[in-house]
Formats: sequence, C-alpha cells, structure tokens
Amino acid sequence: MNSCSSLQVVVIQPETAEGRAELARRVAQVHAEAVMYTLQRLDCPDRQKRDLLQAVVETLRARNP
Repeated sequence: MNSCSSLQVVVIQPETAEGRAELARRVAQVHAEAVMYTLQRLDCPDRQKRDLLQAVVETLRARNP
C-alpha cells in the first residue's frame, strides 16, 4: 500500500500577465511529470500505459476545447 504525505507550498501570485503565464506553465509541467512518474510505476504493459496516457490527454482536451 502506498503512503502519501502532505506538502505545503506557498505561492505568491505573480502581478504581471507574463508572470502568471509562467506560473501556469510551471504548474502544468509538474502535473505532467507526476502523471508520467505514476504511469511508469504501474505494473502493466507499456501499451496499456500508452493507452492510459492517451485517455488522459483526450479527457483534458475535451474539458478544455
């Protein structure tokens, strides 16, 4: 069984549009790395991992057209 620990992160909202865009890019990068890390640790064939990743991408595209 996996155990999870919490982590608190303090983020100061950037004041400029450019700063907010950079923050959004970095948050997206962390999320993508977390998804990839989780997929890599799954005990299933690579093809199934690719299918799962594709399902995540399609779900996100459908939610954010």
